[in-house]
Amino acid sequence: MVKTYINHFLILYMKNKYIIYLFAVLIIFIFASLYMIEIPSPSIVITEKYTLNLK
Repeated sequence: MVKTYINHFLILYMKNKYIIYLFAVLIIFIFASLYMIEIPSPSIVITEKYTLNLK
């Protein structure tokens, strides 16, 4: 009975371990892809004048 309990614990632990590895790889991939994409900084300030005709 103890051996089966340990086996179940190892199976659950291994699944959690692989989930953590997958999550870490996914986070690294997202940050690397965001680093590769060039996002332009806003360099022009646009000002417009509006006139409101209220009745």
